[in-house]
Amino acid sequence: MSNYVETGLMQVVFVPVLNHGNPSVAASVSADCVAHQDPRLFWEMHGRLYEEQDQLWSATRDYYVNTAVAIGADRATFEQCYDDGSGLARVQALDALRRERGITSQPVFDVNGVITAGLGNLFPTINGVIDQLEQ
Repeated sequence: MSNYVETGLMQVVFVPVLNHGNPSVAASVSADCVAHQDPRLFWEMHGRLYEEQDQLWSATRDYYVNTAVAIGADRATFEQCYDDGSGLARVQALDALRRERGITSQPVFDVNGVITAGLGNLFPTINGVIDQLEQ
């Protein structure tokens, strides 16, 4: 898959699913805010939050700020994004798009309009769509 991304044939967009109340919103906003500093930080934050997901039910703003700083994000920039609503607006817009498309489970992949649930058919779907586009 990385060869498709590196050559510009594919773009990977992570769409949050805000279906677990405030914890999923705060976690998604946090991942969005670090990604806007450095896209590579998104996956670092995502992994950290996934590993510590049991803590998210009671996590405070300080938890997210400290986690962001621990993975290398700039504190002031993160806090501005987290507090000013820009990160929230982005994740809510992506979640609305997901709901409009009727996507209710995770993970789901949209490969040029072909919706694929789970990982089982993902790579054959990607290969098929890329082959069609290259013709």
